[in-house]
Amino acid sequence: MPSPRLPAGIVAILVLLSSAAAVAADPQAAALALPQAPPVVISGRYEGPKLWRVSRDGHAVWVLGTVAPLPKRMIWQTDDIRKLLAHTQEVIPAWPSVGIGFHPFVALHLYALWRKAQTNPDHVPLQAVLPPPLYARFSALQLRLAPHDRRIDQLRPILAARRLYDDALASSDLTPRNDIQRTVLALAKQEGVPIHQDKLLIRDPVDVMRELTDIPRSAEIACLSSVVTRLETDLGPMQARARAWALGDVALLRRLPHTDDRATCLEAVSGSAQVRALVTQAQQDWMTAVVQALAGNQTTLALQPMDLLLGPDGTLAQLRRMGYRVEGP
Repeated sequence: MPSPRLPAGIVAILVLLSSAAAVAADPQAAALALPQAPPVVISGRYEGPKLWRVSRDGHAVWVLGTVAPLPKRMIWQTDDIRKLLAHTQEVIPAWPSVGIGFHPFVALHLYALWRKAQTNPDHVPLQAVLPPPLYARFSALQLRLAPHDRRIDQLRPILAARRLYDDALASSDLTPRNDIQRTVLALAKQEGVPIHQDKLLIRDPVDVMRELTDIPRSAEIACLSSVVTRLETDLGPMQARARAWALGDVALLRRLPHTDDRATCLEAVSGSAQVRALVTQAQQDWMTAVVQALAGNQTTLALQPMDLLLGPDGTLAQLRRMGYRVEGP
């Protein structure tokens, strides 16, 4: 567990990044009527989807695709993963760890910036920031999903978007946490399997925080608008993806839309050149780790979000074009 002084910088950066990663834009405007998606009824033990096998010259990387959100009460059956880990030389997480380097007194500056970043300038309410039609849609969702949340109207748009998104998942019996990766890494530690530890080093966290606090308001409003649209239209497909993952139905996962969930909100935070570089570096580091594992390990287990794996430009297609054999569900 990090020391109490450290998380201010990490949380400030990663909360905004996770806000971006959790939402998707939809080009079709939605009506104010909010369709009621049925709850996800997935409880008990489920295996999830089968793994893909990427191989060359006797070396193999087994790739487990993850999906978020997932059903809250699903218990993932991990017998196959345990068996694989018994013969695995390395596990490659989907996302690297984050390291920040700074003098301890910088933590105070980061904390001050983070406090400033949470609310709009001069603490004006969200209603004064958003266009009236968008605020009406936002308020309708808030009334349905978080009627007792008084603080949400004081948050800046990108953080209000994240908060509303989390409330929507909770009301739909879903969780945004990546419990699949957490479980795999815990099992790897139990089995003594090394975990590949790429680290994104944020050399000047104060500069990164300052860039994030200066995100243009128009970009934040676009992010919130995309979240509102998704929550008006996409709760059903989100639940369908969660159910399909739990049941191991990869055919259905392929048919369901896998748009880039980060599109509009990631564009907002990517106004920071340093954040944009960190995201690009993380994606490149994952591919580099897989290629190195295919050259040096007999067997490797890697994790990657399903929406990045599938499709003509997905990771699996890239590995095929690089000459590797890709087999799977």
